[in-house]
Amino acid sequence: MAKPEIHFTDSEEELQYGVKVLVESGFTPQQIERIRDKIGVGPGKIPYDKETVGQRRYMVQELLAARLSNRQIANVLKLSKETVASDRNFNRQLWAQEIIKSQDVHKARILSEQMELKDLAMKSFERSKKKRTVTMKEGGDEEGESIVKIEESAGESSFLTVAKGCLDQQARILGLYDLKPQMEERKSYKGFLDDLAKTINDVKEKEQKDSAIDTEVIQEEDVPQLPQAEN
Repeated sequence: MAKPEIHFTDSEEELQYGVKVLVESGFTPQQIERIRDKIGVGPGKIPYDKETVGQRRYMVQELLAARLSNRQIANVLKLSKETVASDRNFNRQLWAQEIIKSQDVHKARILSEQMELKDLAMKSFERSKKKRTVTMKEGGDEEGESIVKIEESAGESSFLTVAKGCLDQQARILGLYDLKPQMEERKSYKGFLDDLAKTINDVKEKEQKDSAIDTEVIQEEDVPQLPQAEN
């Protein structure tokens, strides 16, 4: 067992130091005396209740933070070393639960932000789609019936890339990549991401085709009409 970090000349100095630490942490001398002499197990002792157990555990934690060993804490509070060790373990578990709880809150906030960003990206993708009116002659000659078609061009693929990144980040936060699911489940999720990546590539290809068509149309419109030669 590790030696205590603070050494005292006698038990009285040890007690005075411990009481000083507890008073500075907010306990009254009466509360300290009650835990030391009146509360406990055995003849003439008042049984612990929820309040006094909580006070004892808090005192143990304060004395531990003041660099006292389990034995020294037991001496100051008139407890057994086993009780001190049990209180330390309880405090440690409580601290761990609070850390986990704070991490869960942090994860929930990030997940919420990622979902909002994904929704915004998908809405922006839909708004980026352009509609174009195309008039065609049925039969290919000028006397044929005109057919009007409205075509919708591909949206900006960069918005889908953002949405895919949000989904990937959500999966990492939830620990889906750390799990070892059954092969079918893994294949299903991987297939989902692969399908999304393929959709992005298809949109990019359609963007390039639409851009090429628009360029050809502009070039045709810009070609000047030459005057016909007179006979």
